[in-house]
Amino acid sequence: MKSYWRGISSLVLVLALALVAACAPRAETGAGVTGIVVLPSLERCLYVGDGATLSFDGQRLDWTCESPVGLPRGLLGAPEIGFAADVRWRLVATERPAVGGGFVIGREEIIEARAEALVLETGETCRFAGEGATLAFELGRVNFTCGEEVVVVGDLRADARGLLAVRGTLVRADDDDSFTLVDAQPVRVTTVTLE
Repeated sequence: MKSYWRGISSLVLVLALALVAACAPRAETGAGVTGIVVLPSLERCLYVGDGATLSFDGQRLDWTCESPVGLPRGLLGAPEIGFAADVRWRLVATERPAVGGGFVIGREEIIEARAEALVLETGETCRFAGEGATLAFELGRVNFTCGEEVVVVGDLRADARGLLAVRGTLVRADDDDSFTLVDAQPVRVTTVTLE
């Protein structure tokens, strides 16, 4: 009889946590920007702001990179997300022709890399959890760990202001080794390191 009541109380706890998570305030998904992008070459690209910037093919050059040599470089347009933490971005070098008008794209390459580390707008630093077995929930698998209890679940998302992640907290059940994900909500990635 004791195990019956323990099972009922565990079910009530899980349902209460789900209700709290469903009623929790959600972060506005358009808030903030991904201010720093660290490329696999360790080159840092910084968000230029919402004002005037160069534009090519209808896409803004929103991140300028600290190019060690050569033409000024930057990230053009919004990133694209592949599987889980795989990010694809257009990296272009701009130049101004000797004759004629404004800037043109001198060189272009596609950066395809995995996000290995994230800094969230909430202040946590998160590391990629690897490709092996990990916890999974309705929102997706745990792709990043941000300490003992905080995780990023599911695939990263992208918009014109950079990257978004779904941040949640793991709660361990008292009577076994199962976990529940609570307070899952979208947050802006303020810094991403690609490898």
